[in-house]
Amino acid sequence: MLEEPQARQESRVDPSVNSHRPASGKSQDISHILASTFKDLYTKDIIGKDTLSNLIKTKNGRSSYHDKYVEELQQVHSEYSRRVKEADMLENHFIQARALAAATENQAYEKMKEKIGDVHDHQGLLTVKSAFSCCVDEDLLKRNNLISPQDYLTTQKPRVKAPAAIKSVPGKPTVTYTMHVSREPQDDGYTLIPSSGRAVSEMNESDLSLTFDASSDTPKRKSTPREKPNQSKPRPKWKDKPSMKDQAEGFEKLQKLKERHNFLRNPRFLPPNAQHGGISLIHPRTKVVKTEQERKGTEEQRSTEDSVPVFLAKPSVVVFTDYSVGHVYETTLVLKNVTSSSRHVRVIPPTTPYFSIGLGRFPGEGGVVAPGMSCKYMVRFAPDSLTDYEDFIVVETQAEHLFVVPIAATRPPPVLTLPRVLDCGYCLIGGVKFVEFLCQNVGLSAGTFCIIPKNLWPASNLRSAARTYFSEQPPFAISPSLFVLQPGEATVVEVVFFPTTAEKSCQVFTIVCDNCQVKDISTEGEGQLIALELVSVSGERELPAVGELHDLTAEHFVRFSPCNPHSVQQKKLIIRNNVHLELPFHWQIMKPNLHPLLPGETPEPSHIQFHLATDDVFHVSPPSGLLAPCQDHEFLFTFSPEELKDYHGVCHLVLRDVPQLPPDPSENSVLQPVRPGSKVSDVIVMEIEVKGSTEPYQVLLEPYAIVIPGELFICTTTRRQFKMWNHSKTFIYFQWERMNSSSHIIEVEPSTGRIDENECFDFDLIMTGGKPERVVTSLLCHIEHHHEPVTLAVEVSFKGPIVTLSAPSVDFGLVRLGEQTQTKLLLTNTTQLEASWTMEEKRNSQQDHEATQIIVEPCRGVLLPLASCSVDLLFRPRFCQQCETELELTVENGAGCHLSVRADVQSPQVCLLNCQLLLSDLYIGVPAKGTVTLFNQTLLPSHFTWMSQLQGAQASVCTTSFDPSSGTLGPNSSIEITVSFTSHTDLEAIEVAALCEIHGMDSPLVLGILASKPKKLSVSYSLPNVCSSPDEERSATLVLHFGDDVVLKRTVTKQLLITNQTAIPAPFTMEAEYFSCHPSMPNNQSEKRFTYVKKPLHSVQAKKVEEKAHQEFLSSLLAHGRGAAFFVLPNTGMLGPFETQTVDVTAYTDMWGEYRDHLICKVGDLEPTLIPMQMTVTGCPLYFQMLGPQPHDQNQGPTIQFGTHVSGGDTVSRSVRINNPTMFDIRVDWETYNIDQNDHKLVDVVVTYGDAFPVKDADGNEVMSGALLLSDGNSQRAQERNPTPCSEATSVFLQHMTDEDDEDYLTEEDYEKEQTSLYFFTAKKKISVHIRPHVGNLSDYPYCITPMQMVIPAKSSGTIHVSFTPLTISGSACESRCVGLALGFLSLDSESAAWVPGKVKRAQGLDLEPVRVDLLAAVKPAALFVQMEEDDGVLEFHASSGDLLRAESVKEVVVQEFDITQTFQLNNTSDMPLHFRLGTQPPFIVLKPPPRAQTSTSSNPPAGDSQSLVLQPQHSIQVKVAFHCSLSLLDHVDQTDKEVPLGVMLIHSASGHRKLKFQQNLLIHYSNNSLQTVPLRAYLDLATLCLSTDRVDFGLCYVGQTQTVEVNLCCHGAHTYWKSVIEQDEGDSHVFRVTPDSGLLRFKELNVSSCSECLQIRFTPSGDREFRAIVMIQSPLEKTPITLQLQGTGSFDEIYRSNEMCL
Repeated sequence: MLEEPQARQESRVDPSVNSHRPASGKSQDISHILASTFKDLYTKDIIGKDTLSNLIKTKNGRSSYHDKYVEELQQVHSEYSRRVKEADMLENHFIQARALAAATENQAYEKMKEKIGDVHDHQGLLTVKSAFSCCVDEDLLKRNNLISPQDYLTTQKPRVKAPAAIKSVPGKPTVTYTMHVSREPQDDGYTLIPSSGRAVSEMNESDLSLTFDASSDTPKRKSTPREKPNQSKPRPKWKDKPSMKDQAEGFEKLQKLKERHNFLRNPRFLPPNAQHGGISLIHPRTKVVKTEQERKGTEEQRSTEDSVPVFLAKPSVVVFTDYSVGHVYETTLVLKNVTSSSRHVRVIPPTTPYFSIGLGRFPGEGGVVAPGMSCKYMVRFAPDSLTDYEDFIVVETQAEHLFVVPIAATRPPPVLTLPRVLDCGYCLIGGVKFVEFLCQNVGLSAGTFCIIPKNLWPASNLRSAARTYFSEQPPFAISPSLFVLQPGEATVVEVVFFPTTAEKSCQVFTIVCDNCQVKDISTEGEGQLIALELVSVSGERELPAVGELHDLTAEHFVRFSPCNPHSVQQKKLIIRNNVHLELPFHWQIMKPNLHPLLPGETPEPSHIQFHLATDDVFHVSPPSGLLAPCQDHEFLFTFSPEELKDYHGVCHLVLRDVPQLPPDPSENSVLQPVRPGSKVSDVIVMEIEVKGSTEPYQVLLEPYAIVIPGELFICTTTRRQFKMWNHSKTFIYFQWERMNSSSHIIEVEPSTGRIDENECFDFDLIMTGGKPERVVTSLLCHIEHHHEPVTLAVEVSFKGPIVTLSAPSVDFGLVRLGEQTQTKLLLTNTTQLEASWTMEEKRNSQQDHEATQIIVEPCRGVLLPLASCSVDLLFRPRFCQQCETELELTVENGAGCHLSVRADVQSPQVCLLNCQLLLSDLYIGVPAKGTVTLFNQTLLPSHFTWMSQLQGAQASVCTTSFDPSSGTLGPNSSIEITVSFTSHTDLEAIEVAALCEIHGMDSPLVLGILASKPKKLSVSYSLPNVCSSPDEERSATLVLHFGDDVVLKRTVTKQLLITNQTAIPAPFTMEAEYFSCHPSMPNNQSEKRFTYVKKPLHSVQAKKVEEKAHQEFLSSLLAHGRGAAFFVLPNTGMLGPFETQTVDVTAYTDMWGEYRDHLICKVGDLEPTLIPMQMTVTGCPLYFQMLGPQPHDQNQGPTIQFGTHVSGGDTVSRSVRINNPTMFDIRVDWETYNIDQNDHKLVDVVVTYGDAFPVKDADGNEVMSGALLLSDGNSQRAQERNPTPCSEATSVFLQHMTDEDDEDYLTEEDYEKEQTSLYFFTAKKKISVHIRPHVGNLSDYPYCITPMQMVIPAKSSGTIHVSFTPLTISGSACESRCVGLALGFLSLDSESAAWVPGKVKRAQGLDLEPVRVDLLAAVKPAALFVQMEEDDGVLEFHASSGDLLRAESVKEVVVQEFDITQTFQLNNTSDMPLHFRLGTQPPFIVLKPPPRAQTSTSSNPPAGDSQSLVLQPQHSIQVKVAFHCSLSLLDHVDQTDKEVPLGVMLIHSASGHRKLKFQQNLLIHYSNNSLQTVPLRAYLDLATLCLSTDRVDFGLCYVGQTQTVEVNLCCHGAHTYWKSVIEQDEGDSHVFRVTPDSGLLRFKELNVSSCSECLQIRFTPSGDREFRAIVMIQSPLEKTPITLQLQGTGSFDEIYRSNEMCL
């Protein structure tokens, strides 16, 4: 910007800047432009001199093509060199001419400058004529077809195009007309013909314009009268220059002379670009110029603008379409006068003989066209061919330039869908293959096409070239050779391929159209021979042994391994088809041709015979089928013999319908290309010889005999395992016999089954004996297909039953004399036999006369097999002894056993180990404990009991208890007895006795007790972790100091130790003197409710219940409304002997202040003790509803964020609720501050007079505060606050407080002084000075709080309104952040709340830390980001018209509309909410927005429009747009270009598919009336039905016999439902039939857009005549059905009985 004035100043001094500069060679380099435009065509390697020289060297004459290529390349290279030289010469000529012209123009400029003098004031007026046209050689430019300066400096009027384009309307054809064409311009008296002088002036003006650069930024300055005296220099008189006064007078006279001749002229005779030449009706009016200078400037400006059009042509381009030879077409050309005056017009006719123009028709007489009126000319067109024509009509008017109306005749050529290459695929030599190709005319005009061989084109007469139906060029033939196609019509082109050699063939045919367009197509095909290959054989491949007989003609040999009879063996053979064709085959099993041959000897044909095999042991699977082209096929050979012998056979692979090879063509033979009846036969292509043998079964037992050692119980099943091995070649079936006798059972399991080859089978031998004996036998096993059974030898022995006892001996243990004991025994029969038993005591001869002490019940019985019974043994002793005896068990027919019995009989005996108990350190009423020991001297348990009554003289003043007082002593064990002795007197010595009784002993045990004198109660108080002597405790006062910085609502606990110096327990109680509390008991109803809950509470629920209970507990503590409470836990209890009880004193607060109180302690009967307590509480009791109670940083309120708002928007308000949970009314005074980042102020000094925050009324006026009591009882009225804080003050009262150190013990005198000084109420402050940290600048804009002063009642809440008024920022600012804060100062208006003498004192106003609320907001100009899955920026939909069909049943289809939905994201990247609406047009619909988006209207939007939405900052919304597909959309297919709505287009693809393209925009309307668009695009695939042929001719068919022709019905683009209707004579209703008659065409695979269905057309002639019918295929998705013409003739000739047709 700073360099521009300097550049302008330089342009005024240097005149060469305004002229052309000569260009250098580097400045003319445009290779980069060519490279960017032509890309690879310009930058790729070219054939240079080196390449050309190498090719010339290789030119040796051996290859004529190479020599011709080199010669043509030499010619091209020489021509290229010549043209490069000419271009270089022309470039040098241009550079020299521009340099010479620049020098000539510079000289002329200097001369003009010398004549005028100083050119600073006339820089824009000095112009020189361009000399470039004189310096360039025009003849040289014309020879090289370049533009010369004379071409654009000519006086002739250039031809320009019409100013507007209007669509032409083709006219109707007519017969002929006559016209007169004038080649020379005629003077009609109205048209202004330019003179030569004017042409020269125009040329000079154009030359002068060449001397200035169009892109120059130097403005043309206009001189003003004020600048002229300053810019002109006075010249001396001696230079013949008039003075300034004379010049002014001359100029004034000249102006008067010009004004006399400045009169208005008729604009009719002036050109439209003149000053008064008329006003254009299509261009805006310009203001009227008054002064001459303004007129000159206007003319200069008008000369630089475009010419003003006089006439407007409708149409702007005359177009003829859809014409034919021999007809004449005409249309109307309208010329409209678009100026404000009447004009003349003359039309010059076209130059070509095909176009002509008639006489004009004018609205009035004389050939004058009035303003806004039109004249009409008739334009005619007579073509002689179907090619394109171009011409123009010249319209001469009074305009400066000529007016040209182009004429064009264009006929769109027909377009065929026939591919360039017609691939016929593969075919066997000697066969014929017919291939059909669908050829459709997708162009917009009809055409006649002829297919001829390439070598016959060009042909003089196409009719003679296409004289036959087939166009033949062996080995191909194409039909039809001549056909006509209308737009949209299609035909089937059939190609016949009949190869004679095994090679690839290709022939070129030419398609000639009647509009002289030629296209070459090639036909390709490959002939092949049969080639099969045996790839592999499963298993080991064995060759025939030397001398082994084998088949004479077999090519391959397969041997099966030896196997057993009735077994099956298989081998897999893989045979490869090396031909690209399907080959039908079948297998034949033949007998071998066995004939011995010598080496090298060939078999005779008589020896080769073909006989089918009769043994049926060899099989091939599959036996027949098709061999797929160029694939491997797997065959399964099976060998299943039934007898023990060798087998031999040959498998023949036979191909069916193989064409015979054609004979070699001779010189005189004539080729017959189309042979429908080729000879075919079956050919054996492979012979495989197979052999197999058999052998007998091999079975082995392991072990071959089973011998059971020892004996087995009878009637007991025993199992033994053995194995059977199968060493055969295949599996076997077995069956075992069973041995049945009167006494024993022997069998094998399983008795039947199967064993695979080389496998073993496990068997169980099951044996059951009936009587005791030895058994030796054999079992037989029969094998299927085995002549001898397998034998297993068995040997086993059996024995009788056995009875056993559960225990070998019985021990009764220790037995008390006089008691009896018993036990049980279990007898078990372990065999399957019944056992008779007897049990009795074995006695000797000396014990026979004594009574027995052991009784057995029952003593005898019978046991069932495998049964048990119990026996009771009873022992009754008669004296103390050690008893040992024996019982004998006897079993009938079995072995008996003996049982030993033992017992020990005794009586009880107990004693005391110490018989006297001494007790010391006794306290009155306190039990003293001692221990004594009891010892049991026997093995019997003994029971003892202590007597509660003492013995002795002092037993009445004493009590004793024993622990345990009774019990049982174990054998030889001892027990300690605890004796608790309590004395109720203070006697010096006590002596008593206690008694203990033993069960079973005759006399009790005696214990003596001796005790000393008891002591009294004594208690002491102390603090934990503080050690002090008793003297210090007496001289100091114990104080519980909770701290000077206790946070509000935060509990502080101090501990107090109470120590019992004696063993006497005593109850104690502790309570605060003033700040006492009485916690409420838990709610019994809630406890009962929770007891009925079956399921346990969740952790979260339990936590909530616990928190609620805790809040209720705190509320009950502070219910007295004093602001603090001291909770003692435990407050009551029992102080045990020598116990130190820890008491927790917890301080609970809900108000700030300095608190003092006493803790009253009372223990037993002692006097109460007072312990002082003190604490200072800081914090804020108020809390905000949005944050809740804050345990930390209680003075910090919430951060209120107003978000981002539009600059200059409306005021935004936020309501904030403040809760007061205390029992006091709290007044809050609010002040708002703005925080500036550049503010470096550190502290604020606040000086107040009187109260810093006095009480105000509703209008904001101060109210006199009430009187406050002083400490001496006087009252003083607080002074009213001075509204001006700058008042002068003579005295300043400064309040100074010192923090005292925490002390645990204070003397009584110091404590009384502290109490007096702390609670002395000082006088009311008059002037206060407060120094505090700087927080910001006090202001109520942009933040403001209302009300500024509020009182929040106790246990209630208040609401403040924080408002933000957005700032008005400049347009250049992007975003402005507003940071502020609000301070709330707390005060107490109640005297009782502010001060309680001796108990509490609370600070207020500036002496208390205020409540802080941070305020944040941002002001930003109003921007929605559209995010899609694809990056192309268009939301695309793809639908298929076939989805409109819903199949209700096989024969019924219902049309049902559907929606295709797509989604995209709308992101609000700004920090403010945006309001907008979404709107679309059918067939697009905006669906209901998601619930996350806030709406302002109904939730059911109308079609095509949605409700108003609000998108929050940094949020996104997902918009779902649906494309509604209905049957009405298909109506656009048949509509014309004028009827089709805007945005709908029908697309035809190269493959013949059709689509409807819908383009719309989703409109986003913002609340500020701005608009944003989202492009929408939808493609609807259309269904196109076509038949493989449009005509079926059954020819001659036998009457009554049905002939079938298959026609393929194809569907492209989308699936659809179709139905066929046959139109035929009433009597011929059953002659033609279509199967199936309806169906649904669906795509079987994905990404496949076409499908087909085979229709069977059946023809059953009912008589000997011709039959015709038309089949119409109808579809609900297509309005026009497709037709198939049917034709057939019935005949009774037998030769037509077996003919079949297939298309």
